[in-house]
Amino acid sequence: MFNKMTVAARLGLLVAVLCAIMLGIGYEGVSGMSFSNAKLKTVYEDRTVTLVQLGKVTEAGMGARYRLQGALQTAPGAELDDALRRIDQFDAVVAKQWADYAATYLTPDEKRMVNEFQPQWAAYMERRQQVLAQLKAGNAKGAQEAYRAAEPAFNTAFETLSRLRDLQESVAKLEYADAEAQYDKSLNLNIGLIAGGVLFGAILAWLLIRSLMRQLGGEPDYAAQIVGQVANGNLALEIRVRDGDQDSLLYSMKQMVDKLSQVVAEVTGGAQVLAGASEEVSATAQSLSQAASEQAAGVEQTSASVEEMTASIAQNTENAKVTDAMASKAAAEATEGGAAVRETVAAMKKIAAKIVIIDDIAYQTNLLALNAAIEAARAGEHGKGFAVVAAEVRKLAERSQVAAQEIGEVAASSVGLAERAGELLDSMVPNIKKTSDLVQEITAASEEQSTGLGQINAAVGQLSGTTQQNAAGSEELASTAEEMSSQAEELQAAIAFFRVAGRAATQAPAAPGGRRGGAAKAVPRKPSIHLAERKPAASTGGHRGGAPFQDGEPDEAHFTRF
Repeated sequence: MFNKMTVAARLGLLVAVLCAIMLGIGYEGVSGMSFSNAKLKTVYEDRTVTLVQLGKVTEAGMGARYRLQGALQTAPGAELDDALRRIDQFDAVVAKQWADYAATYLTPDEKRMVNEFQPQWAAYMERRQQVLAQLKAGNAKGAQEAYRAAEPAFNTAFETLSRLRDLQESVAKLEYADAEAQYDKSLNLNIGLIAGGVLFGAILAWLLIRSLMRQLGGEPDYAAQIVGQVANGNLALEIRVRDGDQDSLLYSMKQMVDKLSQVVAEVTGGAQVLAGASEEVSATAQSLSQAASEQAAGVEQTSASVEEMTASIAQNTENAKVTDAMASKAAAEATEGGAAVRETVAAMKKIAAKIVIIDDIAYQTNLLALNAAIEAARAGEHGKGFAVVAAEVRKLAERSQVAAQEIGEVAASSVGLAERAGELLDSMVPNIKKTSDLVQEITAASEEQSTGLGQINAAVGQLSGTTQQNAAGSEELASTAEEMSSQAEELQAAIAFFRVAGRAATQAPAAPGGRRGGAAKAVPRKPSIHLAERKPAASTGGHRGGAPFQDGEPDEAHFTRF
């Protein structure tokens, strides 16, 4: 029953029961005292006071009798008058005291005696009046005879009055005995109530204490010590509970401490795993950032190469335009050459075609070999094989240039033939015009190539921007991973407040600069990667004017540095 009540309700029940017992004892005590007080009041008012009143009646009656006897011995005169006056005073006292007595509570026996006394006293008073009359008349002898006749009535009345006084005493004794019996009864009842109340209160208190101790599972001071230890972070506690105890406060605290220890251990392990994972993420983010930076550098190099190609094509376009103008002028001048120039024109066409093709191939090959050598040099160990291939291609380009020089010598030897066939120049005019048309087509093709390379350059620029974003994202990821690692360490430091059984108190982790387990260092914020400013591409003449390779190694003076 008590297990379903709150502590306040239990204490309230105990106090209420004790108060009820005290009220019962108090009520019985007050009732007994009220009864005793009523009995004492009755003894005083109805017995003691009446005894005094009856005593005064007796005293006044005897005084009047004594004065009457003195008056019988006194001759008429002032002394007799004084005696008679004193008798009247005594009679007044008797009348007043008797009236007061008759107004009190009278028992049946008292009423009976009062009814007996009153006619007896009236008979006496009537006969005494005769004595007084004889005295006032001066008849001493008659007064004596009347006095003797009244004396029996006086004795009878006073005998009744004496019995009435004795009755008052006996009634007072009965009232006292009744009060004493009531006192004994009240005393025994109060003793029984007190003993029963103490016993019942002790049993109820014992039941409440046992119920509270069963719910607490132990002393409150022991529970307070456990709570203090838990508040100080000590979870390595061995809480003692009674055998079979599964619902007390101490048992619940034991379950709580065990669960907290388990949770703290799991959180500690999770924080360590999180710290390790954040360090790995940080290292991966650094690798991604470095790779993005290298990719951005490669994109810049590609963009520079595309710009160089664009400049070369633009130069070819300009040269083609100049060649077209020169061809038109040569056609005008060759009109006078006639047939002698036709053979020269045919030879020059072949030479020009070979020179243009070979020279263009040699140039393009030389340019590609140059770029390949640069890329191989940047690749390091992984580009050694590619560097060998690039060297072989470079040699092929050099041989092509030698062939182009030989063809140039053939073209030079054809000049004499052209001089001899000057008269044939007129026949070269259509071919020169056709050459001009071809040069114009070459110019248009070069312009289309320039447009295409511009689009390629724009795409490379977009790729560079994407690479920049990737690099910035990698840096943000590295910074976030670093922050995660810092938060994990703070979590470990916070959870180290608790001391769990089976391990020592966890020390607060070191500062980020001295992490355990080889944690990745903080990734510094790098500026966003921007492509290097491109230098104007060298003209085709610059490439052709000198060898870009010397002693098998590229001459960096001929290239744009990034």
